[in-house]
Amino acid sequence: MKVDLAHWAQLLNLLASACRTAPQAPEFAPIQHFFQTPDWPALWPEPADDIATLQPELNPSDLAVLHEQWLRLFIGPASLPAPPWGSVWLDPEQALQGESTLRLMAFLNQQGIRLHTDYPEPADHIGLMLFQSAWLAMNNRPRALQHLLEEHVMTWLPMYVDALNAAQPCGFYRALGELILKTLQQMQNALKKAEPARIL
Repeated sequence: MKVDLAHWAQLLNLLASACRTAPQAPEFAPIQHFFQTPDWPALWPEPADDIATLQPELNPSDLAVLHEQWLRLFIGPASLPAPPWGSVWLDPEQALQGESTLRLMAFLNQQGIRLHTDYPEPADHIGLMLFQSAWLAMNNRPRALQHLLEEHVMTWLPMYVDALNAAQPCGFYRALGELILKTLQQMQNALKKAEPARIL
């Protein structure tokens, strides 16, 4: 079984950008255009009907409202109903930069990954972790990618998506969370089934 890591990297970069980009920023326009394309689910390596059902929610018409939702879910200033950092879900004290973040940073240093953000932020933000996954895929590191997913992402992502569903029962970011979870589950399955010698 072949795994086209370069294609996965493109999808991961898209999902990461959708999390990290303010809807009213010019950089959000290509993301919006992508999700307005009727056949985008076919770009997923394992198209499924449940991915296609997310299309209506991922095609927002009012960017001002979407921007308000993005601030509420990712920025604040109020307490975030679904914190997008892994340590909040994994560490007993639910604190940022906890032990799980330190383990992730050690792994990233081992892989030679350096984060460049506009302001200091924990490395276990879901958007940043999608970028990390994309980097490993683009650089053809399937074993490291599988480790990142199993040990650092999927350990908390389902809990985060559940909280996102509770915070926003419908809408763009609820559907985005579901798409992220389904995408990473598909990727995990593909990596497990692939023969290492045939991974592209």
